[in-house]
Amino acid sequence: MNNNEKRSESRVSEQATIFVETYSSGSFGGTKVVICNSLDISANGLQFQMDEKPELGSILRLFAEFNDQQAPMQLIGEVKWVVPQGQDFNIGFAIYDAEDTDIIQWKQLIAQRLQPEDNA
Repeated sequence: MNNNEKRSESRVSEQATIFVETYSSGSFGGTKVVICNSLDISANGLQFQMDEKPELGSILRLFAEFNDQQAPMQLIGEVKWVVPQGQDFNIGFAIYDAEDTDIIQWKQLIAQRLQPEDNA
């Protein structure tokens, strides 16, 4: 079973700009932001591509920005898998139900995206 087959929930193939806060491992430490693109999204996770390889199991904060949303959504979650894709990496990210994040708005957005457009 490949990583794409491990998800049990419906996915939406939608492009969003993802801003991932990563932690520097140098002597100065700190964080930096890596800009990525989503490949698909679901209520409890997303897949995105980035040009840096995060550590498996890393807990990261990210911001997802959609063209039709006013502000980016802040999420926290865990890197579940990393697959090399040319010079980039496809990342499987599980979203945590965490306080002080936009998890409720995220789940509402996914529910809206999964509804059929024509109810007639």
